[in-house]
Amino acid sequence: MTMNTKGYAMRFSKLAGSSALGLAAMVMVAVLTACGGATGNAVAGGVDKASLTAKMKEEAEIKELPDTALSCLADVALKYGDSASLQAYIDGSVKSIDDVKGLGKENKEFEDAGFKCVD
Repeated sequence: MTMNTKGYAMRFSKLAGSSALGLAAMVMVAVLTACGGATGNAVAGGVDKASLTAKMKEEAEIKELPDTALSCLADVALKYGDSASLQAYIDGSVKSIDDVKGLGKENKEFEDAGFKCVD
């Protein structure tokens, strides 16, 4: 009886290829999860930048800004704002971005960073 090593090698190759794809998929899921999800928009505290940006666009003073300035302001808000208060703003229980904890005039660093976005 002769052993068909070519058949075993071919089956092993298919199995190894499938395993490699599965491993690659698991690594991608782990990396995306660690980076805040498939969109990469969530930050520490779970606030989603895309949701924050969309909510900010609803405000009269903000909606006319260019997308680059708006994105910059969202980044500044995510950096200096209280995450629970930002989420409450997105959800609608905090009515204005000005009412988010950490984003008031008393936070000089926030104000300076915000002005740089719109200069």
